[in-house]
Amino acid sequence: MTRITLTLCFAALFSCQSKNKIDREQGQQDTIIETIAKEEGAFKPIYESFDYLILGKKPTDIMVIQRSKASDGFPIYNQLTSYGDDVIMGKDVNFEDLRIYKKYAPKSTFEDYAVEVYEGKLANPDFSTNPDAKSFITRIKQGCAEGVNFAGHYTLITWGCGSPCQTGVVVDRISGKIHEGLLTSLGLKFKKDSKLVIKNIGAIDPKTNLIEVCSYCEVKHEIWTGSSFEKVY
Repeated sequence: MTRITLTLCFAALFSCQSKNKIDREQGQQDTIIETIAKEEGAFKPIYESFDYLILGKKPTDIMVIQRSKASDGFPIYNQLTSYGDDVIMGKDVNFEDLRIYKKYAPKSTFEDYAVEVYEGKLANPDFSTNPDAKSFITRIKQGCAEGVNFAGHYTLITWGCGSPCQTGVVVDRISGKIHEGLLTSLGLKFKKDSKLVIKNIGAIDPKTNLIEVCSYCEVKHEIWTGSSFEKVY
């Protein structure tokens, strides 16, 4: 009897804790929505899902579908914008009349792709492996002088290629090989002991964890395979 009573007590306690957590998260979300709506003035929340928050000046029908279904035909909806594989559509409304936010809720972390950091002798960048990189020889040599900063035994180096645009290379500090293929718009976040890189990190509002959707604002989690970047989120 005592064991049953204790079990029921623990179940009730767990239920209360879960409910408190849900209430707390909902309260935080409500505060975020209120803050965004206040900053946007006439714009009020008109659509919310697990992935998106959309503000508008008046209520309207919003639909988020997979890109593969966008050609199925929705004659009364306008295609407003897209984010990754999602297409956002609206009825009797234009993109300029809305504020569309993606909720940043990544399923991968730097710790998920942790690697050991190489501590041996570092190879200089070998420009014979990538002759085009000679156009940025000074920048690459300066970056390599700072040592390993990415994925265990690489140096990741970036530079501007317009606004908004950043490109760069990944240099293998064991072989010296220079890899291309790095391109982003709003900055990067990466660590020396992880293969993960977060592209367009600057698009995330640190206060709300929201991304205001635009043509170059998609936040991507990619991992370095040893020769290229592969998207994981």
